[in-house]
Amino acid sequence: MTLAASGLTFPCHRLTVGRRSSPVQTREQSEEQCTDVHMVSDSDGDDFEDATEFGVDDGEMFGVASSALRKSPMMPENAENEGDALLQFTAEFSSRYGDCHPVYFIGSLEAAFQEAFYGKARDRKLLAIYLHHDESVLTNVFCSQMLCAESIVSYLSQNFITWAWDMTKEANRARFLTMCTRHFGSVVAQTIRTQKTDQFPLFLIIMGKRSSNEVLNVIQGNTTVDELMMRLMAAMEIFSAQQQEDIKDEDEREARENVKREQDEAYRISLEADRAKREAQEREMAEQFRLEQIRKEQEEEREAIRLSLEQSLPPEPKEESTESVSKLRIRTPSGEFFERRFLASSKLQVVFDFVASKGYPWEEYKLLGTFPRRDVTQLDPNKSLLEVKLYPQETLFLEAKE
Repeated sequence: MTLAASGLTFPCHRLTVGRRSSPVQTREQSEEQCTDVHMVSDSDGDDFEDATEFGVDDGEMFGVASSALRKSPMMPENAENEGDALLQFTAEFSSRYGDCHPVYFIGSLEAAFQEAFYGKARDRKLLAIYLHHDESVLTNVFCSQMLCAESIVSYLSQNFITWAWDMTKEANRARFLTMCTRHFGSVVAQTIRTQKTDQFPLFLIIMGKRSSNEVLNVIQGNTTVDELMMRLMAAMEIFSAQQQEDIKDEDEREARENVKREQDEAYRISLEADRAKREAQEREMAEQFRLEQIRKEQEEEREAIRLSLEQSLPPEPKEESTESVSKLRIRTPSGEFFERRFLASSKLQVVFDFVASKGYPWEEYKLLGTFPRRDVTQLDPNKSLLEVKLYPQETLFLEAKE
């Protein structure tokens, strides 16, 4: 269509460019001042004057909502507590774009590293860092159409730990760049520092490695759902290969540790058995020593008693004694015999003392008569030999008591 056919005057025409209201402005019934731009063109082919000379930027021309219309920032300025800042970020994100969005990790970036990278190899995930910027013309589209797409939300939930930060305020931007330098190095921090506002939002894909954290991809806001998904899947492919190596290394390490634990346990059990055996031997030796000491003490005590009894015995009467004498012949359990003469008037206790002085205490042995068979130790020890009829002679047998 020619200029004449479009109704524009020739050789001069005047155009007015005004800002078109966004849907957000329509809902809130906000009034907006339109900026009129007068452009003059003639048929001599003068260059078209750029609209920016009149103070109108691309965001205003394409109807992007002004940040002044937003009720509250995504994140408080100078946020000291990262967990509290992420709580506000999540709440504000839901308020603006709905509840179907990635589950943002609530906590510090260090805690997100721990959650993503430092568990068992099978449980590790990639870390996705979403960097928001309210002043970018791409933010609304990226958040509403990319981050809130069900396929993206589901894929991130299954394979990523997602952490977010708001780069709108200079203080928060500076804080993130400091964290970025500490965790990823100055090169990555400089890459983010040089990103212009209209290149935001950014999506950083981080993979944890043994010695460092590697930035696999930096995705800018001017992308599509399909392209974003492809780049996420490409990162997952790299991560999966590394994860399989880590799982293999971890399994081999655990197998070695299990073998070592089993060897250590077997060695411990062996040491314990040796120790128990040694302690049992020591207890047995100690018990033997104790019993030996008791035996020796008992023998010494018995010997002392025997000697005492032997010394307390009255003299053995002679055969030609004028007094009545009883001659006793005593057979020991071993078959040996010993004889002694006693006065018939001597008490039976004297016979018991004599037998005890030979090593057969009457508490342990009983003295038996033959005709008739009787247990002499059951008789009254204070009676005389004559009274108990052990006169003029008698053969007795020693038998151990049961």
